Amino acid sequence: RMEMERTLVAGVLTAGAGLLGLWYLYNSENEKDSVLLGKLKDEFTALEDDIKGLKKKLEVAKTENELQEFAEGLARLKNEAKERKVLKIGTRDSVLAMWQAKHVQEKLRKLHPELKIEIVGMKTLGDKDLKSALSTFSNKGVFTKELDVALLNGSVDIAVHSMKDLPTILESGLAIACVLERGSTEDAVVFSSKHKSKEMRKLDDLPSGSVIGTSALRRTAMLHRHFPTLKVENIRGNLQTRFKKLDDEKKSYDALILARTGLQRIELDNRINEVLDVSKYGYAVAQGALAVVCRRGDTFSASLLSGLMDEITNLRTTAERALLRTLEGGCKVPIAVFTNHDEKTRALKLKAWVTSLDGKNQAEAEKDVEIDSTMDSDEKLDAAEQLGVKVAKELIAKGAEEILKECRGMPMGHKPPT
Repeated sequence: RMEMERTLVAGVLTAGAGLLGLWYLYNSENEKDSVLLGKLKDEFTALEDDIKGLKKKLEVAKTENELQEFAEGLARLKNEAKERKVLKIGTRDSVLAMWQAKHVQEKLRKLHPELKIEIVGMKTLGDKDLKSALSTFSNKGVFTKELDVALLNGSVDIAVHSMKDLPTILESGLAIACVLERGSTEDAVVFSSKHKSKEMRKLDDLPSGSVIGTSALRRTAMLHRHFPTLKVENIRGNLQTRFKKLDDEKKSYDALILARTGLQRIELDNRINEVLDVSKYGYAVAQGALAVVCRRGDTFSASLLSGLMDEITNLRTTAERALLRTLEGGCKVPIAVFTNHDEKTRALKLKAWVTSLDGKNQAEAEKDVEIDSTMDSDEKLDAAEQLGVKVAKELIAKGAEEILKECRGMPMGHKPPT
């Protein structure tokens, strides 16, 4: 149909050009015959109207064709979903990780009610060894490696991760299929129950020598810089385990620093005493965001997950992860970030800090880039990526590399459990 209309338009245009030529010749040679000249003008005007009408028909046909292609793609997806008996979601088996997997499961069911979805829980190296500090693990992907293996051998189809746990370079054969809308990014302070009867609402209220539990070098560096009178001790385990240690009178912990979004997701946010200002203290790269990974080339899973992608979260985390990758950071490096996307100015801003573990030295950098609405998705992601690289290079110019060298030189005392 569209080919026929294109042929018709070409014919009309050719005829119109011929008539225009005749009109010009006749006008120059027979100016006196105004009646015939008027008829030619009328015919030419009519041809112009026909062309406009055909153009509108072509635009409608193009839209109808796109809608038809979309409907056919959706039908194919539904048929594949029926043929594939079940979609298996891989996840760590902690309470928080299971909540995250179920969150993705529910969203997929709303989009694809015909799809059967199962959750497969498993323990990672980071879950099995709860005694060693995270900074002593020599390998990357301490919370993801087992899920990567399950994906690559086909035991699961997709894997749900707290994005801050994902290495900036994924295993060969894997790809991030979607990044969901980000939750809270702030760090939260939770006091021990032994301080309930006291007037303590903030870290500033704690007496000198109070012990703060955290497993993150970033938070350790932040505490030493902004709260030098407090002591910091390592604490590991899932949230329930950490709370038990915090409230155990035999333990020395006075407070914990935790990700606010994790507490909110499993309804433990009633324990929060203080929410730390992100513009001052920052947060971990990709903190609060969920990413779903699938096998590279698995177009079925990627198509299913495309509807869960949040563009702004994807842009923000792309900039943050580019910075981390450029600095060659990970759990052994105290890097804090803060990103923001302004809807009015369309500016994507990235601010970052690299702080020495004793809190005495710090490099800070901030830049922004305009994410123009005329850009396509690849151009937007490239702009976010370049923003992260530029901020990282500025940090290095301001002395971050010396701080990072010191952190990377820390002894690797971890031995995998037998």
